[in-house]
Amino acid sequence: MLIQKEKTKYHSYALTFDYEPTVVEYCQYLKLSLGWTEFQFDPDFKKWRFKDPEVINMLKNKFPYIQVGAEVAKEVSVFKQKRKEEKEKEQNATRIKEAKVSNLEIKGIKGELYEYQKKTVKWLIDNQGRGLLSLDMGLGKTLCSLAYIVHSKKEKVLVICPSTMKYVWAEEIKKWSGLKPWVIHSKSDLTLEEYKKHDILIVNFDILKKFITFLTSVKLDSIIIDESTYIKNPQSLRAKAVKIISKNISSVILLSGSPLLNKVIELFTSLNILDPIIWNNYYSFALKYCGAHQTKYGLDVSGASNLPELRERVSKHIIRMKKEDVLEQLPEKKFIDIPVRLNDDIQKKYELLENSFITYLKEIKKKSNIEIQKALMGETLVKLNELRMLTTEGKIDFARELINNVLLTKEKIVVFSVFNKPLQLLHEEFKEESVIIIGSVADKDRQKAIQDFQNNPNKRIFFGGMRSANMGITLTQASVVLFVDFDWTPENMKQAYSRIDRIGQKADSISIYQIIALDTVDQKMSKILKIKQEIINRLIDGKEVDDSELNSGTIINDLIESYIT
Repeated sequence: MLIQKEKTKYHSYALTFDYEPTVVEYCQYLKLSLGWTEFQFDPDFKKWRFKDPEVINMLKNKFPYIQVGAEVAKEVSVFKQKRKEEKEKEQNATRIKEAKVSNLEIKGIKGELYEYQKKTVKWLIDNQGRGLLSLDMGLGKTLCSLAYIVHSKKEKVLVICPSTMKYVWAEEIKKWSGLKPWVIHSKSDLTLEEYKKHDILIVNFDILKKFITFLTSVKLDSIIIDESTYIKNPQSLRAKAVKIISKNISSVILLSGSPLLNKVIELFTSLNILDPIIWNNYYSFALKYCGAHQTKYGLDVSGASNLPELRERVSKHIIRMKKEDVLEQLPEKKFIDIPVRLNDDIQKKYELLENSFITYLKEIKKKSNIEIQKALMGETLVKLNELRMLTTEGKIDFARELINNVLLTKEKIVVFSVFNKPLQLLHEEFKEESVIIIGSVADKDRQKAIQDFQNNPNKRIFFGGMRSANMGITLTQASVVLFVDFDWTPENMKQAYSRIDRIGQKADSISIYQIIALDTVDQKMSKILKIKQEIINRLIDGKEVDDSELNSGTIINDLIESYIT
């Protein structure tokens, strides 16, 4: 038997042999395991053809007497050396993952990272900036990728993310670094002049195709693909666009708390982007690791096979961090703002309503009679609440996306809103997975909703009115809280998340998210509430507070004042 170098369209090597049943049987096994593009019989020349040098080792191990041509032997030697180097890298990556602490000093990032975050950055550095950061929701995937970018002095970076996360990225970049973000919209005019002004370009998946020409024409040092499950289907326009753009970028970082949602096959696109040479064939991957087989409906790739081998092979590409692994490093409560922009239609409605409100306030201010001004306060509050309600309506899509992200994990989430309508709409959409308590819910139904949420593993979402569900109930099965909007009183919001943060809570860390619509009443309320809460905290802690701070107006008055000053 002889293995020689013979290049064809699909293959690089050929095995010639006299008929031996054991050889034929083994070759048929290889064809079945690897797929015909990897290993195939050529009936015209009576040879088995293949392209992966690893197959030579497999054949030699099975049949030591096989002869190898000189040119092939040289390639095998080079291949073995590369495999040895890769093995050393894998072992080093494993050591980094298993280490309790990291001595890495990250330069240029603001603030201090947790040990597990330093370890993640170190792993990414050793992987030359190519890898999938699979950290549970709330563990800081964004920060870790930014820390790598800053530490490695990457000058031009592209972030591809869901539309709801674009402004979160912009805020995180400004919070943790001195880099300048550029949020790209569907109507953005991408010019070299603007490109030169910014360090990190941020674009969402759904408009990526529109800007492929520009993004492939400029120099990019790194690409970050947030929520990489968005490209799990290799035939989707999103996945194709990402592959085109990332093709010639040396550093590719994928982020996902759940890289494998339902099927093993969903991992292929990410692996193919990270290493298109090793993970180059969808069919072979499906055959070997997904138990792929033909049905009357086509190729079924929903299964799983050879998982121990797959785990070993992908370990060098993926670093996994679960909350339970790093709980001792996490704060008890983690507050996370999610800044978003309303869509164009709602933003236009909002601006018209806001301009009308400002005109109304200016008219009131002209009235000298204090009693008249007081009498109009009720009407003022109604108009202000109309603004708030419209803002909340514009945030439903963002709330839905965050809820769906939580549903991909094992966690439960509690969603609060001041208004009933958005809660009812979301509850209707997630009816099978959720319960709801608002003012109109009867006492017996309230108790049933609480018990279902606490005891039924399928009920993973609790929708609650800010006032009707913020006291006297226990929701300790949740570890994630989402505020769709703000209450007038910081204490009411604290009472609300205290439904989760109480005796019986098994999670050592709770993530509390707040959606903030930029350039709206939301942003104004957020700023005022934070100032008020800081004063309250200082009073509770016995710290000095100025009289002017204590005598400042109510949140409503401060908010109204912000519109007319």
